[in-house]
Amino acid sequence: MTHGRCNIGDFSLDSGQTIRDVEIAYTTSGILNDTCSNVVMVFHALTGNANALEWWNDIIGSGKAINTDQYFVICCNSLGSCYGSTGPESINPATDMPYGNNFPKITIGDIARSQLKTLKQLNIDQIQIGIGGSMGAMVLLELALLEKRLFKSIISIACGASHTAWRIAFSSIIRKTIEQFASLDTTGSLVTGMKLARQIGMISYRSSTEFEQRFARETRDDKFEVEHYLEYQGEKIAKRFSPISYLRLTEAMESFSLTNNRCADLRDVLSDFKSDVLCIGIDSDILYPEQELQQFASFFPNASYKTLSAIYGHDSFLVAQQELAALLIPFISTLTPIQHCQEALL
Repeated sequence: MTHGRCNIGDFSLDSGQTIRDVEIAYTTSGILNDTCSNVVMVFHALTGNANALEWWNDIIGSGKAINTDQYFVICCNSLGSCYGSTGPESINPATDMPYGNNFPKITIGDIARSQLKTLKQLNIDQIQIGIGGSMGAMVLLELALLEKRLFKSIISIACGASHTAWRIAFSSIIRKTIEQFASLDTTGSLVTGMKLARQIGMISYRSSTEFEQRFARETRDDKFEVEHYLEYQGEKIAKRFSPISYLRLTEAMESFSLTNNRCADLRDVLSDFKSDVLCIGIDSDILYPEQELQQFASFFPNASYKTLSAIYGHDSFLVAQQELAALLIPFISTLTPIQHCQEALL
């Protein structure tokens, strides 16, 4: 694996604000072929990073569903995140201090356009497969609409056409928990709220079936085991992720809709979609019900729908990787190679 970083210069946001000297971190795996026609672009979820082999190790690698002996895999860290790309922890050139709370609000469209600029710098102008789950799929879908001939095929996992009221309800409570605890803390720290917010989030990311099988009503040290689990998840996220990145990215997800700045009719928006599409829903996902995703898939000119059957809720695409691989392999095996001769700069 190689690590890289692109400076895409001053970047104008959908809000009208500009971020100076934006950098997008990325990783690559595998070998780019002579015709630059074997590119797979992977898009990470909310708190993910650009090291896709780390969090999708049963999906990507030698001989795996996304075979790095065959494909050249690139993954960018999202604008606004905290794993190498410009975000709230980055130094603001205007102040020589971290942006912190002054980091502007961003959209999924902003994230997609920043990655498109990165691809153009790397001279990648066509991609065999784009794949992502949850927030990653949002960025993928937005990018596919921005540059309609970029992707030969896309695989959208656990994602619909917009953030519904149900998803906004969960997300807004998570945000408000972080903000409220910061207002109560004399130091203004966001960490305590971040820990509790993550516990709330985990309830929506997993399923009742999994919790019952794993924890039931077992107790330890005068607490239920499920409480210990949630507290552990809160501590873990606080050690590895920026609370302000969490706020900015959840805000971006809430505002996401493929009809933003486009036709109000989703069917019309997707009517000339160029890529072959595989939509994958999860039968235990309370955030993205299968019925919604099946209908979403039907709006594309050339799409199929598959169900990932697993008990881990929305997070199943990260947890049940072997089951996910079994759905990916048949789709990937049917793809025809891109006829392409552009020389990339990687």
